Amino acid sequence: MEDIYVLILILVLIIVNGFFAASEMALVSLNKNKIKSMMENGNKKAKSLFKISGDSTRYLSTIQVAITLAGFLSSAIAGSNLAENFSLFFISLGINISITVSVIIITLILSYITLVFGELIPKKIALNNPEKIALMSVSVLKVTMFITRPAVWLLTITTKAIVKTFRLSKDTNKDLTSEDEIRQMIRSGHQQGLYKRGEKDMLENIFKFDDIIAEEIMTPRTDVYAIDITSSKEEFINKIIKAPYSRIPIFDKTIDNIIGIIHIKDVLIEAKKKGFSHINYKNLVREPYYIPNNIKINTLFVRMQKDNHQIAVILDGYGGIEGIVTLEDIIEEIVGNIYDEFDILDEKIKKLDDNTFQVDALIQLQDLNRYFSTKINEESETLSGLIIERLGFIPKKIVKEEFIFDSLKIKIKSIKKNHIDKVIIEKITE
Repeated sequence: MEDIYVLILILVLIIVNGFFAASEMALVSLNKNKIKSMMENGNKKAKSLFKISGDSTRYLSTIQVAITLAGFLSSAIAGSNLAENFSLFFISLGINISITVSVIIITLILSYITLVFGELIPKKIALNNPEKIALMSVSVLKVTMFITRPAVWLLTITTKAIVKTFRLSKDTNKDLTSEDEIRQMIRSGHQQGLYKRGEKDMLENIFKFDDIIAEEIMTPRTDVYAIDITSSKEEFINKIIKAPYSRIPIFDKTIDNIIGIIHIKDVLIEAKKKGFSHINYKNLVREPYYIPNNIKINTLFVRMQKDNHQIAVILDGYGGIEGIVTLEDIIEEIVGNIYDEFDILDEKIKKLDDNTFQVDALIQLQDLNRYFSTKINEESETLSGLIIERLGFIPKKIVKEEFIFDSLKIKIKSIKKNHIDKVIIEKITE
């Protein structure tokens, strides 16, 4: 009958071993951001858990003390109380073994049971539900940490002394997540159906945001819609009326001499007061916001927000005008193209059928990528430049060669003096 009590006591110690093994794995695998969120929502256990998890040396020492004591006690109790009866059991079967051999066999059997039910299975359960297990065990851990404080204190100062002696990093317990890991989580989340393709692309675009410079997304000087300040008032107002934009760059005689930006709203306010024929347009021109061509767009975005600029004029290394970039251009790098009723993309891309398009070869590659959802390298800026780069020369006549870029099959339709004029694009479908 005594053996039954011994076995029950050993079973309890194995359960205790399993509890602390699971608690250890849960605390190590804990997502601190989730716990912090629960704590901010008023979860008292999460608050205690967040505090405990902040001192890994102390809680690991506490758990190791508990696991070690449970293991030693179960082995000692089993060896001292079961070895004699175990030996007699084998003698009754005609097998003569000593008490020492009985202790060894009992220890091996107990180690196997403890390893499976007191270590591996509890840790596997905790690994699958770290927050849940950690929250369930936090109250017991607090009590255990109080009871074992003297032993933990000794272990803690010993551990810290060794860490200091060997100059080990103090930050090894911090939960650091790399950019690559976050990107992998985004892709995994998309594959599991947690969010759609558009949401995945936006999240990935955020990581590319600080790698893009203004020059890569600008509208080149040759494509900028601008008005000459020396134009007659009638010509000036006609160009404003035809303009598909609310803000227009103003230059003096040449586009290389942009003197500012005019806001259509300013023109309308002034016209209401004086009439269009009496407006002095020079007085409405706002000072331009100049930027270098190599500025990162994440920096530019913050500056334009702060200083309330919608358009920035890009200067090259010699101070010449290279192009312009708008706040909308920057935002589009995250959310994709923002079309409105004034966008002129339809003039550059003409749909012939479901899979075939006639495209102006001077289209910006960024616009082409947005329209067709492709990822063509944008170093050449225009589609014409990309094809010429592939050919290795500027064609004087139409070549029959077809070009494959991403999921697009492209062939030249017409050529002008120094560039490719029109191309036919066919979407490759699987």
